[in-house]
Amino acid sequence: MTRPPVTIIGAGCAGLSLAAALPQHTTRPVIVHGQPSLAEKQPHIWGFWEMDWLSDAAMLSRASWPVWEFSAPGHPVIRHMTDTNPYHALVSSDWLSACRKKAQTTTFDNNNVAEQLLAPDKATDTVFDSRPPYLDEPFMKQHFLGWEVYSKTPIFEAGIARLMDFNTDQSRGIHFIYLLPFDAHTALVESTMFSLTTEPDSWYEDAIKAYLFTQFSLTDFTVERTEKGCIPMAFPARTHSSYPAIGSNSGAVRPSSGYAFTFIQKQVAALARQFSGTPNISDIHVPRPHRRRDLLMDAVFLDVLKHAPAQAPDLFITLAQALRGDELARFMSGIAGPAIIGKIIYAMPKWLFLRSAFRVCLDALIVRLKGAVS
Repeated sequence: MTRPPVTIIGAGCAGLSLAAALPQHTTRPVIVHGQPSLAEKQPHIWGFWEMDWLSDAAMLSRASWPVWEFSAPGHPVIRHMTDTNPYHALVSSDWLSACRKKAQTTTFDNNNVAEQLLAPDKATDTVFDSRPPYLDEPFMKQHFLGWEVYSKTPIFEAGIARLMDFNTDQSRGIHFIYLLPFDAHTALVESTMFSLTTEPDSWYEDAIKAYLFTQFSLTDFTVERTEKGCIPMAFPARTHSSYPAIGSNSGAVRPSSGYAFTFIQKQVAALARQFSGTPNISDIHVPRPHRRRDLLMDAVFLDVLKHAPAQAPDLFITLAQALRGDELARFMSGIAGPAIIGKIIYAMPKWLFLRSAFRVCLDALIVRLKGAVS
């Protein structure tokens, strides 16, 4: 008897990661519908802190840093160190290529397939949809442009990642530089913003050039590679289809930070394990990417950023000061316990966050009442 297939719509990070994980737990055929993603054709960096479920990604990463920094005007540099949770830079095409090799029994259909062509009338089929969600404007975005630069002069501290440096132009929104030094000569330097609207490429490029000059007196360098992106810092309300959603389609992007790779891997690994043995299809469900508590904290934090963007550098520095390196890594990876959450709440300005918490709860109540009426 032919076993029904597992069908995955979308060949991005979530789709290919699930296709790579499933053969370890089931002999059911896997079909992936979708053209290679931009992340596979034009490599860029995915960042994450090393965790138990990310060992394969850690081994494949291009570089890692046991030390990372946060900087802002008027504050001393905050430096964290860790023995267990270093920060990693993974080249997107390396990961997606590895996923394709692991998914050796998978059929890849490089055409974009319409929903009605996927035979949803077959009750035994299992379909997961990893296409990006719809988001209603306006919403907060993390948008960036980065250069991988090469300097003949050895100027970068290879063992220290600068995760957020707010010593930059803040006139257009919440703006910081993200700098990952691969060695003394080479680094990825990204101009990153949190705001409702994006900027022309030239704006980010000018910010990178200004930063390299003011921080390193560097004007003579080569741009080896460019990457750019725009990540939603929002809560997706609707997907493309009625199929179970995975990845960003299920809200895997962490709203407060834009990080997604960590949560996608945790989600697809847990989903793939459910296929072990001979489970009933009705018993298989997509795990929630984030805890409800974390999403509530994210909603409050985003409201603070929306209403008090000028305070963002101080708030991020306060967060970094409140935690040790491993604690920060666990918080950013969605596994912080009550003690870590308590430290964060205690450190933050109370009235600012209470006002935002009130607004978030009031908005949620209004949405619920409207739903009840309709």
